[in-house]
Parts: sequence; structure tokens; C-alpha cells
Amino acid sequence: MQNKRKLYGYLAIITADILWGMSFVWTKELLQNGIPVFTILLGRMIVASSVLLLLFKITGKLENIRRKDFSLFFLLALFQPFLYFIGENYGLKYASPSIGAAVVALVPVAQTLSLHLFYKENIRATVFLGTAVSAIGIAIMSFSSQTADLSMKGLLLLLLAVVSAAMYGTILQKILKKGYGPVTITTAQNMISIIYYLPCFLVFDLNTVTSLQWNAQSVINILILGVLCSAGAFALYSTAAKLISVAGIAVFTNVIPVVTLAMSVLLGVELLNVRKTVGILIVIVGVLVSQFVFSGKKKSETENKNLNIKETKTN
Repeated sequence: MQNKRKLYGYLAIITADILWGMSFVWTKELLQNGIPVFTILLGRMIVASSVLLLLFKITGKLENIRRKDFSLFFLLALFQPFLYFIGENYGLKYASPSIGAAVVALVPVAQTLSLHLFYKENIRATVFLGTAVSAIGIAIMSFSSQTADLSMKGLLLLLLAVVSAAMYGTILQKILKKGYGPVTITTAQNMISIIYYLPCFLVFDLNTVTSLQWNAQSVINILILGVLCSAGAFALYSTAAKLISVAGIAVFTNVIPVVTLAMSVLLGVELLNVRKTVGILIVIVGVLVSQFVFSGKKKSETENKNLNIKETKTN
């Protein structure tokens, strides 16, 4: 039974990461067509909330949120989607999709540090080694004399997304422990995010949105981002976190840059070259190394704990 739960969890997180990896390409296409950032974000949140409310209100799977937990849900939505997508979308204005996804691949390391800080989960020096290796990979991709794929502004904005995702995972773990289901969490965070994004849209985008040259592809992209990436992927992520754990699924974030690079090349959004490939691989290797060692330690500690329990019972 436990193995089946983990299998479902792994399938859920891999599917979520594939959808998020593809979202970089759709978002970049919208930005290139002149659609403002907050218009994209508000649009996909409205689509996601409408779909989730309609679907799960009919099925009766939505739970009532206890008043004392409102602040947690507002904090969850503040970090993700609100701050995360601001960092990601504005960051993509100054970076290619594959490089943006590669920077976001630092999320597992940031999440490990966050879980250690707030929940005192054990951490080893190899996590910092992995961070250093990943930073080298980003430098190889970014600071080249040949091309300017990523400016300092773009890097800082993408790092905002990384920190926001780490805090999101930390708060999500606390909410899951309170017994809320993935459906309720995903619906609530998308609805609350509309409250956050609406003032930004009114201030920054309202005057320009009426003059935009909308086409069918732009509308389709926002619908896809809303249904698949904001509703579907977040629900799958919360499901995986519940079935496994936030720390246990963090390493799977590294599927995202691989999917994004594949999509970008297939759609002709960008060309694959040696420098970009080497940089992305170094980022992924650095993060995988840090997470593999961390996970291995946790497993070893669990096995030792079980062994001690057996010896106590025997004695």
C-alpha cells in the first residue's frame, strides 16, 4: 500500500514538472507577443479558479477552511503563485526559456535550506557544494561574451522565484499537516492570488490591455497556462507532497529545465549550443548531487532508528 502511494506521488510530481517545464515556452511566447505580465498572470488565475470551482463544487470535494488557518493560506498564495510568478514572468523578459528553467532548478536546494531553517531537518555541507556547482552552471550560461541570454536583472528576478518556491513548499508542508486536501489547497491559493494580482493589473496593465493585438494563439496559451499549469500542476504537486513529502519530491524539480529545453528546441524558440547544454547540465548535476546526499542521509537515519526500535523490543 505504501509503495502504491509513493508510485502515485512520483507520477503526480513528474507530470506537474512536465507541465511547468512547458509553461516557460508558452509564457515566453505571450511576452514576445506584447502581452503584459500581470495580464498573463491574472488571466491564468481567473481561468484556473473558475475551472477548479466549477469542477470540485459539483463533486463536493472542497473543504471549508478554518478561520484560524486563513493567514496560512494567504501567506501560501503570497509566495506562490504571486511572488513566484512575478519573478518567473519578469525574469523571462530578460532570459531564454531554458536558462530561466535552469535557474529555477535551484529550488530543491533552496527548499532544503528552508526546511532546515524552519523545521530543523538535517542538512549536510554537500548541499552547499551542490549550490556552488549549480551557480557555476548558471555563470557559464549567463556571462558569456558571445550572447546576453541572462542579465543581472533577469537573474535577480528568477532568484526571487526560487526563494518564493522554497517558502511555498515550507508553508505547504504545514498546511498539509493540518489535514487539508490538495484540491482545497490549490483552489484556495488560486482564488487568493486573484486578490493579489488585481491591484497590480489595474495599476500597470489596465491602460494598455485594451490596445493589445490579441490573437487566437495568445488566448489559447493563457487557457492552457490556467487549466494545465495553474490548476492541474499545482493540484498534482500538492498531491505528491501529501503522498510523499515536500522534501522527498523537491529533487524532481530538475525535470523542469530538461522539458523546457526540449520544448524550446522542438518549437524553434531557441537553438541548442554547447555552452548552453554544458551550463544546464552542470546546474542539474549540482542540484541532484546535493539532494541525493541529503536524501541518502535521511534514509540512513530512518533505517538506524528502525533498527534501534527492533533491538529495544528484543531486549
